[in-house]
Amino acid sequence: MKRTLSFVVVLLVFFSIGGIANAYSFSIDSTNAVIVLPTTKVVNDQPLHINEDAIAGARLGAFLVLKGIRPSVYSTYVNVPVTYRSVIIPDNDQYYKLSETDMPDVGLTLGETPEGNKIVIAVNFSRVSYNSTSKKAQFGDRSVEIIFNENTTPLSLGGENTKLVSTVKDGKDILYIYSYEEKSDSKSLGSSVIVNGWKLYFHDIDTEQKKTLVEITYPSGIEKTQTLYRGKYYIMYVDSGGLEDFEVYDTYPSGRIETLLKEGAKKVLVFTPSDFFIGIGGTKQVTYEYEYYEKTKTYQDGDVYKGQWVWDIDPSNYIFTLYPHVDPDNDFPVVTLGEGDVLDLPIFELSISPVFEKDDNGDITGIEGYRFLRTVTVKKKVTVETTKANVVSDVNSLIITDEELSNLPTDKHVIIIGGWVSNKAWKILEQNYDSATIESLKNEIMNKGYVVAILDNPLNTAFKVIILAGKDYIHTKKAVDEFMSKA
Repeated sequence: MKRTLSFVVVLLVFFSIGGIANAYSFSIDSTNAVIVLPTTKVVNDQPLHINEDAIAGARLGAFLVLKGIRPSVYSTYVNVPVTYRSVIIPDNDQYYKLSETDMPDVGLTLGETPEGNKIVIAVNFSRVSYNSTSKKAQFGDRSVEIIFNENTTPLSLGGENTKLVSTVKDGKDILYIYSYEEKSDSKSLGSSVIVNGWKLYFHDIDTEQKKTLVEITYPSGIEKTQTLYRGKYYIMYVDSGGLEDFEVYDTYPSGRIETLLKEGAKKVLVFTPSDFFIGIGGTKQVTYEYEYYEKTKTYQDGDVYKGQWVWDIDPSNYIFTLYPHVDPDNDFPVVTLGEGDVLDLPIFELSISPVFEKDDNGDITGIEGYRFLRTVTVKKKVTVETTKANVVSDVNSLIITDEELSNLPTDKHVIIIGGWVSNKAWKILEQNYDSATIESLKNEIMNKGYVVAILDNPLNTAFKVIILAGKDYIHTKKAVDEFMSKA
């Protein structure tokens, strides 16, 4: 009988009965159901159509397998590279500055000069040439320039809260890069403020005199006790040589902060108590503000930023330039670009590439011009329509005989095919339901010819007991068909 099921399942895959809407309030498929078939062969010397009931059960089993195979839509986001291109820029030995007109998708605020929020990306084409022997473009020293001011750095130098400070030290132009943080908050008596190596512990808070006694622990571990007053500013710092100090100011010390940063101080903390009050529960509170600077990098003229890109620092005008340095004798080779090659700029995924002229044979004969390129990664939603299969791993386990059913299962729907004469599972029904229910089922079979009954499983009402039975195999088939049309 189980071999019959396997054969019919294969046949039924070829015609669609899985797309019928479910008219019942419960979900059923091959993973949460079991079919009980009759095994009785002869009753009162009359043969029963057991094989026909088995075929009906096999059809139902195949149907339940197909019920678990449903259309499914799978969506995800993938990273897709997108390349934007400028117009072709001819090489006329000019000093060219990239504009948003020539490249609308550049993603940067460009200008003729690095003023305000604008940066300059320039190509000195007098330092770019075509080598007819190698059939490649050559970029010489400082052939490309990226120019910006202290407020518009396009570089990844430590995040958004970054401060650039330039100065002259020992006759060399220097650039210090500081990370910057500011915060305002309040603390109660006995609590502490901890800022990157400093710890300020509030020993006493005087809300009348607007002052607080603070034990300060410095990054070195040294502890000092200070009285801090509302409205005054306290600078704690570690200078370029590693020495720690503490200074007091009546007004915001902007000049002193700038001096410390230009001197290359390693860490600078500016702290001020701004108010004193009594909080909830009578606790004494102090409101404070602080600024914190920490030196993260140091560059000087000629230092490498990335690859062959080096710094030109102009402290007097607060202007910074990055350019590709070419010096073959000192490990800075000539930059040569063939077909498909690019010179990567160290900002914003930008690059520049030659556009070659070719003859009718496809051989390179010269350079038409140059393009700026910008390749970025964008997230794109991808939707795939597929099939989701929620089916039993062993199809044969879907069908059992009435002799194998000793009680109603508590974790599955149970479908009993055949009437009380042919299917011994009716004895299990009689053990779990009252006689009135059983008699009602029998009467419906005798009057209508078949019954499609769906009862709550008394052992677990989350599952159903389904009876598909007829006076004969033809009517049993009708019961099975009716159930399949609604399930």
